[in-house]
Amino acid sequence: MFPLFKMNGQPNYSLTAHDITERKTAKLSNKAAKKSFKKGAYNKGLVHTAQALRKAEKKNHVSKAQNFLLSHYTNTINKNLQKIISLQQKSISFLGDQTVTDRAEILHIYRIMNQYCNILNNLHPRKFKAVKKKDSDLVIQVENYENSINASKILFEESLQLAAKMHYEKGIRLARNNQKQDNKEAAKHFKWAYEYIPNYRDARKKYTDLKKLAVTRMGFTTFKSGGDFSHTGNLIVNSVLKKFMANANQFEFFEVLDRTQMNALMIEHGLRESEIMDPSDGSNFGKLIGADVLCVGSIDRADVDRQIAQPYRQLFTEKVTVREEKYLNKNGKERTRYIKDNVSATAQLNQKFSIATLSATYKIFDVATGVLLDIGEVNGEYEWNYVWMSSFEGDKRAIPDDIPINETRFPTQNEMMQPANEFAAQELYRMISNYARKTFE
Repeated sequence: MFPLFKMNGQPNYSLTAHDITERKTAKLSNKAAKKSFKKGAYNKGLVHTAQALRKAEKKNHVSKAQNFLLSHYTNTINKNLQKIISLQQKSISFLGDQTVTDRAEILHIYRIMNQYCNILNNLHPRKFKAVKKKDSDLVIQVENYENSINASKILFEESLQLAAKMHYEKGIRLARNNQKQDNKEAAKHFKWAYEYIPNYRDARKKYTDLKKLAVTRMGFTTFKSGGDFSHTGNLIVNSVLKKFMANANQFEFFEVLDRTQMNALMIEHGLRESEIMDPSDGSNFGKLIGADVLCVGSIDRADVDRQIAQPYRQLFTEKVTVREEKYLNKNGKERTRYIKDNVSATAQLNQKFSIATLSATYKIFDVATGVLLDIGEVNGEYEWNYVWMSSFEGDKRAIPDDIPINETRFPTQNEMMQPANEFAAQELYRMISNYARKTFE
């Protein structure tokens, strides 16, 4: 089968396989055909139908395939040919990426028609004879589209060459401007050129070279924090950096500098992190050559609250075996019958819970100008809850097994703050990723 085109960015396309899996039996092929027709995928349905008729031996399977062809074959062929004429008129001359798409679709239609027509052309004439009294013979016009496929393939391959040439030349023109934005657009065009034609001239090398010039690099400073959780500013940034490093391939023209790279830049330019942690230090941003944008921030709130609730009583009920009794079965053998009933117990329960809350604000600055580009706030919260039983009255069997009977200590403040910090870091990563994708990609 010919692969369909799927838009990959703008305005280029990448090829993805579009094969129709043949079913093992005529019954399964007819079933697949019916599903395809219901979905409006008539060409796919006709492939399954032709395969079903080729395999069918039982009258019921032959009849079903014949009726599918009577219902859908001629109408589908006519609609296909009408669509081809329309696409041919639109793509007489090469006008750009859309011409490639149109010519690819023409080739695809011819190939899928030829797939089921080839099967039908090779069937024994008896396959077209009615097998049931209520049916009529299958009379359809089956063509061969090999010549049309060859002609449309030539035009399609010609359009690939023209599209690659078009994007390559656009890339050359844009690259001459030697501006970051133009370098990014030029890199995209060179990539589209070699995606159309693999190894097209030196398009891949030009893409690689221009991508390096077009990438926006973001540095992070430790977020300012104080009090009992002075380490959280470092933790949240480390967590965000790990997420960016683990998902670096999601960006094409955006990179995040890790701690080692940032430290090397600061040493190279004689800067201390404390000199660029505060937005008021914008005059120092320009010294950080090697980073294009800088993310600074602060932990505005970090606290852990602990509470112990008043003890309370709760009734539990459970159906359990309360007694056994002997009886004789129909063969006169003694058996045991287990009698069940509800039992209950009232337990005194105790509860303690803790909530960790973290709030942070961040700002993204242009390193060269000190201009504020983006600002935002993130929050993270983690809750811990523990319930245990101190006493009970009634039948112990009614009490769930998973209720502990011993009190446990509160988690430490660090144990509470760590997951809260992770939730905030995940939100920070999401927000910066969205901003970068919208602004720099």
